[in-house]
Amino acid sequence: MTLGSVAAFAIGRWLGARSVRALVGQEIWDKMHFIVQARSSGLCAITYLIPGLPKDMASYLFGMSSMRLWRFALVSTLGRLPGTWVLSTQGAHVAAGHYHYVLLVAAIVAMAALPLYYYRTRMLACILRPSRPPVWAAKSNLVVR
Repeated sequence: MTLGSVAAFAIGRWLGARSVRALVGQEIWDKMHFIVQARSSGLCAITYLIPGLPKDMASYLFGMSSMRLWRFALVSTLGRLPGTWVLSTQGAHVAAGHYHYVLLVAAIVAMAALPLYYYRTRMLACILRPSRPPVWAAKSNLVVR
């Protein structure tokens, strides 16, 4: 997963905004273009913690941010670990027939996720601070809305 994310990051940086916008599609761009302005690692970690978010698309978009490749590789990998662990644990318990453990893990995850969901706007406001122009801005005259 890390190699694929790093490859998508590098492709996003190499292709630039116009190509990545066409690659991810207008709907994804409209929902996730704020990633391009990411400066902090916190947004990357949160992005990779959220289950169901299109992480490959996020990797292309992070490639256009000012984040360094090594930092992206580290944070995206660490951000994936909890979700991977939870899914592996649940799968192992289902296979063993221990359904009560599956319910317990699901309840713990829900208890952690609900406050995060409730305070998501505040957390994003703290993470999305004004940053230096993204790497691709010097190469392109595309304005990100």
